[in-house]
Amino acid sequence: MQAPVDPWQWWWDHARRSAHAFLAGHVPPEIAIFGPVLVDGESGLLEADVALSLLYGGDGQYARSDYLVLARPAVMVGALAVNAAINHRRKRAAQRDAEPSWREQRTAHIWSTTHRVMWDGPSGLESLWYGDISGFYPDLDSWTLVVATSDGNPPVRLVGPAVPLVALWTATAVMGQRWSQDPRLAALLR
Repeated sequence: MQAPVDPWQWWWDHARRSAHAFLAGHVPPEIAIFGPVLVDGESGLLEADVALSLLYGGDGQYARSDYLVLARPAVMVGALAVNAAINHRRKRAAQRDAEPSWREQRTAHIWSTTHRVMWDGPSGLESLWYGDISGFYPDLDSWTLVVATSDGNPPVRLVGPAVPLVALWTATAVMGQRWSQDPRLAALLR
């Protein structure tokens, strides 16, 4: 099979055709998935590379500088001022780091199945089961999907050409038949 000339357009067209077919009652075509072990009754729907990142903040802690200089008073005052400046900078950096932001940005190989989305993580395969999703935020204009769970794990952001199809299969699993009324997915049905 020859690679598509424009992968963005290819994935968009594929997502739109799949949305129309699913709405018409057709079962999504299964693909063979090699590597991840699927559970009984689970079928592969797509495999692709996307940009993946996690939303979280640091703990806000920092190492204080507590230098003690015993010398003439002028030197001691200077050392205290330098120490205060160092601590102030470290505190500000820790406060900035504590703000939630998209971290661990990387390209990840993902698989979308009838039960979950999986990806290659730093310590092996990670799974996001559809039944655990508490927040579903597709933005097809920016080729982005953010999903959140209520289990304490950070929200996951996926970006890339395959995201419209990932969003479609996630929506059908999470929302059931209501997916077709979601205005955020309306572009797939035009």
